[in-house]
Amino acid sequence: MIYLDNAATSFPKPQCVVDAVSNFLTHIGATPGRSAHSLSIQSGRLLYETRLALANFIKQEDERRIIFTSNATSAINAVLYGLLKPNDKVITTALEHNSVIRPLHTLSQRRNIRIHIIESSPFCEIDLDSLEQELKDARVLICTYANNVTGAVLPIKTLRELTHQYGVLMVLDASQAIGSLEVLAAQADIICASCHKGLYAPSSLGFISLNPAFDEEMLDHFMQGGSGSRSENIEHPIELPDKYECGTPNMCAIAGLYAGIEWLNQQGLEKIHTSQMALWNQLYQGIFSLENIKIYDVCASHLATLAFNIEGFSPSEVGLRLDQEFGILTRVGLHCSPLTHKSIGSFALGGSVRISIGAFNTAEEIDKAIEAIAHIAHCLRR
Repeated sequence: MIYLDNAATSFPKPQCVVDAVSNFLTHIGATPGRSAHSLSIQSGRLLYETRLALANFIKQEDERRIIFTSNATSAINAVLYGLLKPNDKVITTALEHNSVIRPLHTLSQRRNIRIHIIESSPFCEIDLDSLEQELKDARVLICTYANNVTGAVLPIKTLRELTHQYGVLMVLDASQAIGSLEVLAAQADIICASCHKGLYAPSSLGFISLNPAFDEEMLDHFMQGGSGSRSENIEHPIELPDKYECGTPNMCAIAGLYAGIEWLNQQGLEKIHTSQMALWNQLYQGIFSLENIKIYDVCASHLATLAFNIEGFSPSEVGLRLDQEFGILTRVGLHCSPLTHKSIGSFALGGSVRISIGAFNTAEEIDKAIEAIAHIAHCLRR
């Protein structure tokens, strides 16, 4: 089996992550902050140390401004519902995941939020002149750091400068970028991301990072309940991070996240990214000249993700053949980002086949993927 679907979730996980999850389940297992016994204290210590490790990883000055959520989608929803007020204008792009587009659509119906979507070129370039014009009367810009279909990286530094210039809050979805590129707390007012992709944690864990300069009073409580603190009060605690966290945290995933961050720090982001991009270049060079292949190129910098189609076959047919005949696992379809596919011209085709390379892929695996794609591309349909 060759796993090339790392933009969906990273696999395999580093052995240290597997061991950390097993150790928690075997030797700790308790809920943090709810009891005074030794296992609960160990669990609480692990929660704090993981929060601190993640804060250090993204250079967040105050670890209390790291908020754990159940995934990136819940993080984004929490921020949008907690931040946007009736009649606010919010800007986003045509390169977003449905975890951004769908809650914005619902908020436009429930709160009369005004949404402006900045169009993208077929090469995943956004119109910065149009964006600047729209920023003049906007309250929030929410955008992805890197597109999940093509891997295209947005000009985050420029976007941050523009939002500063016009006094607009910037919310960044870093789910695809974190673990491959440097993601820093200072790059936006609020960052949301998943932990099961580039951070190598198990699934069902995400986070929100609040910039130290961001006024937390602008972000309403998005959930209330048991926090293990201030239990005598009917009002939910206002201290961070409890203000935005309640209920039992996913300690198995948090244990895995701590190990995943340690592993990333040992390996080094630059080393991982360089290795992944070398494999991407190998893949691109191996298939771009094949007959019947359409690669959805991007002009900007990008991650080790490549979207393509084979003429005469639907993406689903290609993905099925890669899986059943060659043991190669990819992602097909619209990838929860229909606006991206409309931008790059693949929507009417049912999307594309996406290959996303991870830290554990090898040159030999990429060669086998090239051979498999070439075989399918050369098949004549009856």
